[in-house]
Amino acid sequence: YVFNPDAVLTTNLYGSYFRRHWWRQSSNSNERPNDAADPLCGGMNNLNSTCGNQGRLRRYLFAGLEPRLRITKPIFGVRSETDLGFRVHVEDQERVQKNGDRPNSRDGVVVENNERRNQAYSAFVQHRLTFGNVAITPGLRIEHVRYQRTNRLLAVNGKTELTQLVPGLGVSYSTGDKLTLFAGAHRGFAPPRTEDVISNSPGGSIDLEPELSWNYEGGVRARPHPAVSVESTFFRMDYANQIVPASLAGGVGSTFTNGGKTLHQGVEISVAFDTATVLRRRYNLYLRSAYTFLPIADFRGIRFSNVPGFTSTSVTGNRLPYAPEHLLNASVGYAHSSGIDTFLEAVYVDSQFSEDLNRIDPISANGQTGLIPSHIIWNATVNYRLERFHTTLFVTAKNLFDRLYVADRARGLLPGPPRGIQAGFKFEF
Repeated sequence: YVFNPDAVLTTNLYGSYFRRHWWRQSSNSNERPNDAADPLCGGMNNLNSTCGNQGRLRRYLFAGLEPRLRITKPIFGVRSETDLGFRVHVEDQERVQKNGDRPNSRDGVVVENNERRNQAYSAFVQHRLTFGNVAITPGLRIEHVRYQRTNRLLAVNGKTELTQLVPGLGVSYSTGDKLTLFAGAHRGFAPPRTEDVISNSPGGSIDLEPELSWNYEGGVRARPHPAVSVESTFFRMDYANQIVPASLAGGVGSTFTNGGKTLHQGVEISVAFDTATVLRRRYNLYLRSAYTFLPIADFRGIRFSNVPGFTSTSVTGNRLPYAPEHLLNASVGYAHSSGIDTFLEAVYVDSQFSEDLNRIDPISANGQTGLIPSHIIWNATVNYRLERFHTTLFVTAKNLFDRLYVADRARGLLPGPPRGIQAGFKFEF
């Protein structure tokens, strides 16, 4: 809504409903009853996971409202923009698990039945002042989150809430399209999940704090040639408390823990090259590349291992789990004015530790320990634009060569997604 040329209100109303009833192979033979009717499952020595299944019955509902007001008006002759607004977000989750006794079961013993309800409220204000080529942008956001979890099997209910101020400051110097220097300091905040902050059994609050950090960055964006654009950023994320995956060597499941003080520091570099701006042809051959170098991703302060049997072992200075040192994304593409646009992409992920002890060799048969090897996967996409019909046809292939690689060890050797192909169309009204 336009009040006047200097004041514009934009309101976003959103919502989503998602239902997923997923019957899958049992994760562990102890998680469903022994099926004596099947001769392959008749004895305790034959409790294979193929003898039963799990029904993960899920229903998610969320909705929100977010109005934003932008005021553009000089202050004492200085060009300025003020953005302010608030957001109300509510969500409700229904989570039921049934353990079946056969691979094709569609019913079973209810082992989980809980509801998780969250309400998140936030308000923010940001003011941008422009002094010639220099822009200064301070901002402040306040976040308030309420959690509630109900375990219907035990008839227990738990509640908790948190509030956090999130300030930030950005500064930039720009000479136009050729060069921009920028720097910033911002408070990082990420609330924990409901399942991690409220216990499912007594319903009490778990001592899992929000993820808090001070984030700093400085960098440059440049266009040294009409066909080339470059961006390089130094970043430092200094966490007062980082939520990290806990070691699961003692059992099956997924959990998180307070990582305490941690430090991430590195460099990001991206380069783009387009021939269309130079050759001025009907086609464009383009290259894209993005590289992240993360030499520092360590536990800081006093920190002991979360691995069972090693809780008195200091891991201060050890590298964080699931923090690869090198990430590279590179692609080459071809686009034509007739509507065709296709590209091939390579994604490289460096090796990474799976737990805070930084052990390299697997020491258990369950696959939950040891280094996660590096891997490369290839993706490809073809788009064809039908301008007359306001439609784009597309085909996308992920993991084009069906590379088998380890993506996670938290619950054992979990492979990454296999080759996946999607085809469809996009229509613009």
